[in-house]
Amino acid sequence: MQSDVSAAMLKRVEELQRLAESIAEHHPYWPTLYFTLELLRRVLEKWHSDFTREELEELKWLVEKVADSVAKIPPKD
Repeated sequence: MQSDVSAAMLKRVEELQRLAESIAEHHPYWPTLYFTLELLRRVLEKWHSDFTREELEELKWLVEKVADSVAKIPPKD
């Protein structure tokens, strides 16, 4: 078990993911929250190692999902 800051951050992200699962998925911010936390989790899991080409492609896909979900948030005028 890692005893460094990345392990502590990963634990907090996983806690936030569990909490986010209890939030209604129809909320307009939910996809942004979900994909952002998933991106953070994957980065922290690999904090002390390198990403494979496939893992990097998955990160890029998650970044796109975050951007798409932010674009769908209705603005308050």
